[in-house]
Amino acid sequence: MSQHFFYPLSTVVKPYPWGSRSALHQRFHVPNPDAQPQAELWMGVHPAGMSQVMDQGTPLALSELIARDRKGMLGAATAARFGDLPYLMKILAADRALSIQVHPQKAQAEAGYARALRANEDIPDYNDANHKPELVYAITPFIAMNGFRDVADIVENFRLLAVTALSPAVDALAQQPDAVGLKVFFSTLMQLSADAKAAALKRVVSAPFDDALMAVIQQLYQHYPHDAGVLAPLYLHCITLQPGEAMFLYPGTLHAYVQGTAVEIMASSDNVLRAGLTDKKINVEELIACTTFSPISRTSLLMEPEWQEGQAHYPIPIDDFRFTVLNANEALPMQTRSAEIVLVMTGSATLTHPAGDTLTLQTGQSAFIPAATQNWTLTNTGTLCRAYS
Repeated sequence: MSQHFFYPLSTVVKPYPWGSRSALHQRFHVPNPDAQPQAELWMGVHPAGMSQVMDQGTPLALSELIARDRKGMLGAATAARFGDLPYLMKILAADRALSIQVHPQKAQAEAGYARALRANEDIPDYNDANHKPELVYAITPFIAMNGFRDVADIVENFRLLAVTALSPAVDALAQQPDAVGLKVFFSTLMQLSADAKAAALKRVVSAPFDDALMAVIQQLYQHYPHDAGVLAPLYLHCITLQPGEAMFLYPGTLHAYVQGTAVEIMASSDNVLRAGLTDKKINVEELIACTTFSPISRTSLLMEPEWQEGQAHYPIPIDDFRFTVLNANEALPMQTRSAEIVLVMTGSATLTHPAGDTLTLQTGQSAFIPAATQNWTLTNTGTLCRAYS
């Protein structure tokens, strides 16, 4: 394969049932001739959704391209620290809620994946040995649940729910409004009897909650009328990101994405421990072990970018990835010091290297840029995002 400075990516679309049948096709021109759900488009080297480049007309896995020259492709620091592309970027398009979930810390993932390999499970709790911190950047209004509310708010919401079977657990939380009390309360919710769950779900759609909270509850109930995850808006923050807004989620943060289209960037992992709004496996013990039971301030959820030379840099608090958004510009000098993926969200972009290599990308298209490319020029007619480490 001849050396290039830019490599267009062929990406994998995940047809999860919660996915939109139109968003990826209409906004990003992803083919969907049968109008099937298209939930996620993956850009990276995770084996569950490996991107490809072309090698003299033949598809080649991006991981194989990187393996040919790890230092040149990844950069010396990234190659030494991670050994492979350390992040995964996605476009996520949700028509209805994803499962309520949490992602493990690095040590938990390593131990859990080792157990899964030894047990040779058909449906393992861990698919790899990596943690999964993530950032979500809204393309459309994007509804999400993220992090535990203040304990006082949780108690108030469940007292408004007024389900007799839950009263002892609510009173206990009010008496112990700390991480230990929240863990006990959440554990109780995860193990409700059939009668208690039925009573709570019947009541939650008619309880006197405010309109904004009830709108999320009704949306969840429409698709998951028998799932205790419908109660999640009572204990998790409900937030709608407006286009261009972003938030970061640490491992251990309980969350769910409800509806909308967004870019996600995360450590290269597919580890998910589920808590509801799903027919998939729920391992309550492992879920609780990996969840951080500390309320998060609502005001701390949104990330404020740092603007430098026309680029919005988001202050990621881990070293697996960085994320930058650029608006329209003409001939902007760029520097690549680690493996980079660029994605055109609107308009088109032309990438030019002084050696003569030029690549034009349209909306929805992406490219891998090796660290060795170093200096290049970007002309961008719309909005483009960059992932790097």
